[in-house]
Amino acid sequence: MPSKRPARPQATCATLFPLLILGACGGGDSSTPAQDDRYAASISAGAQAGVLPAEDHPAPGTDFNAASAAGPTAGLYTAAPTPPADAVQLEGALASTTVGETIRLASTWTPLVPATINAAPYWPVWYGNGKPVDAVNCLLNGNWHKHALISIYNNGKRLGFPDGIGRVHAGCYHAYEMHVHDVTGIVHMESDTPKQFKLGQWFSLWKQPLSRTGVAGLAGPVRFYIIDNATITRYDGDPYQIQLLPHREVLIVTGTPMSVVPKYQWPAGI
Repeated sequence: MPSKRPARPQATCATLFPLLILGACGGGDSSTPAQDDRYAASISAGAQAGVLPAEDHPAPGTDFNAASAAGPTAGLYTAAPTPPADAVQLEGALASTTVGETIRLASTWTPLVPATINAAPYWPVWYGNGKPVDAVNCLLNGNWHKHALISIYNNGKRLGFPDGIGRVHAGCYHAYEMHVHDVTGIVHMESDTPKQFKLGQWFSLWKQPLSRTGVAGLAGPVRFYIIDNATITRYDGDPYQIQLLPHREVLIVTGTPMSVVPKYQWPAGI
């Protein structure tokens, strides 16, 4: 029978409040695996306070190899190859002509974590093996630690991410250089030195297809938007190449056209 994933230490409410005050996940420009141990235990309190909880990575030495057997059937999800440039241009033109859509940001701010933390995961739990994927490697330390946001909509509904994409179940001791801890869509980008990541690398790690004709099991046409500094811009290039920059939101829209999306306010300290 498959082994159960290692149990994580529990924390009481009394221990959470000081952690939230001292700093949210990756406070400032860097973090260490020791800081990451606070994340899961403080999700509930952090959501209520509008503060992103600190991370929780298993301690060094945790044996994940037995847990890898609990993963879904191998090959259930496969990453789609990057399409040729001319195909991308054709798909972009198709999306633009098929879906007449002008999206604007809401006029008021919405606290990111409280608004997204209670969403139900749309996709199955993610499993990995610790091997490098599309130049995304096992995390050695969190000297460089930034956060981006990926929001995927289908027919006007924002979908929750599955559990722990990038938090390995075998191989490295706690995570890949890109990973999530919850359904919010906040992507943690961590490395020993500053590193540039792209949307396509995230989908390669997730083992989900990414194109203008379909994304993560959702039918196209798929529309892409970039939100930087409370400004939303339509993106009609190759979606693989979208850079995941600190506090950038990548908006992926499928299904019925949309007109307004939340203007998210990031938690203080990250």
